[in-house]
Amino acid sequence: MDAGNVLKAPININDLLNGGAEFQIDTDFNDHEGDDYFIEDDYGSADEDEDKYKQFLTPWDRTFEELRQEMELVSEHIYKRITKAGVGEELPDNTQVTVDYNAFFEKEMKPFDSSTLRDKPLRLVLGSHSVLPGFEEAIRTMRVSEEAQFLISYQLLYGEVGCPPRIKPKADALFVIRITSASPVVDGDALSKLNETERRSYQMVKDRVIQIRQYAKDCFKRNLIPKAIAKYLEAVNTLQLCHLKDETEQEEQQKTLIALYTSLAVCYNRRDQPKDACRMVNAMRNLCDVNKNAKILYQEGKALMKIGEYDRSRKCLLGAQKLEPQDENIQRTLKELNECSSKHQIEEKKIWTRAFGLVNSKGENDTAEETTLLEDIRKSMQVFLEDEKCNTLSLPDHFSEKEVLILERLADEFNLKLNIQMNNNKKHYKFQK
Repeated sequence: MDAGNVLKAPININDLLNGGAEFQIDTDFNDHEGDDYFIEDDYGSADEDEDKYKQFLTPWDRTFEELRQEMELVSEHIYKRITKAGVGEELPDNTQVTVDYNAFFEKEMKPFDSSTLRDKPLRLVLGSHSVLPGFEEAIRTMRVSEEAQFLISYQLLYGEVGCPPRIKPKADALFVIRITSASPVVDGDALSKLNETERRSYQMVKDRVIQIRQYAKDCFKRNLIPKAIAKYLEAVNTLQLCHLKDETEQEEQQKTLIALYTSLAVCYNRRDQPKDACRMVNAMRNLCDVNKNAKILYQEGKALMKIGEYDRSRKCLLGAQKLEPQDENIQRTLKELNECSSKHQIEEKKIWTRAFGLVNSKGENDTAEETTLLEDIRKSMQVFLEDEKCNTLSLPDHFSEKEVLILERLADEFNLKLNIQMNNNKKHYKFQK
């Protein structure tokens, strides 16, 4: 359709109402001018938007009676059609299920209820009767990862009366449901319910620890990290108090403790508590050879990187990569480490270079900036000295002979040892307590 032409000058409304107005048309106006400045990628793909929009629309635009003819009868009030097969068995009572769903009334394009629109999957426990009877009965026929459509009669939904004005009387509904996960319900207080005698029995404790681990894992998935940490620690402390009858129980206990400490290291790294993550790895060194476990090395490498122990971090991550060469997380963290290490070395070199210049001019009148820098260097050294868990302070590379002499003077001043190591014809400098 022709978009028309544009006026050369605006019309005065008062003139138009009181006797009329004259105007001229710009016949050369191009209404598409400037289109080249709009880049399609800035707005995303039209196809992607359309696909996303379709998820919120009903998959059936005819009568429900016609839909029943294409579905299988599940019970008197429920019909079903599977659109994607699931795995495993049907779900029993006391199973915690996470589902994504959209619900539609007959001949209505948009859902009247939708977890997809809320962007928040529904979690329920089968057998708890916490949702509409028809909705739960439909889920009971499904398997994990299954996607299906259900036509549910009003008798198992909102009844004869409904809930006006939103829900009409005797309203049947089409539910499109997908099960994303399912797991047995676990008791997060299983260990705290044991008495002192029961806590000493490994056979009594081990089954409860399984429940606590599942509960903590579920907390982690829901981003309840502090609660997950508390439960993992509870399991560790209870296991360590158990009396073990034989080597078999000891091996089982150690295997479980390794898994618990690994989970704790993951949680502490997620919480940005790298020193606590390192503590968990150190605890595992008494239980196994951590150098043979890629997961443990990876978590220690991440923690050491956050602390600034770049050399030790690289050693751990390379060890993990050797065990799991295809692991993308390890490769990505190694790349991040290299970027952090390079940036740190540049900044550190600048600081030390300035510090050497100040040490050489010691005895002269220092400026306020120079005095502040020297104080910062000494504070950093003092923090290192007071950290009981850290015995080594890595320094930048490529020092001149004169700078090495200054390093030796600083080592004497703080009662430290200057350690110089050769690696690939390159000198590495460290202060050691």
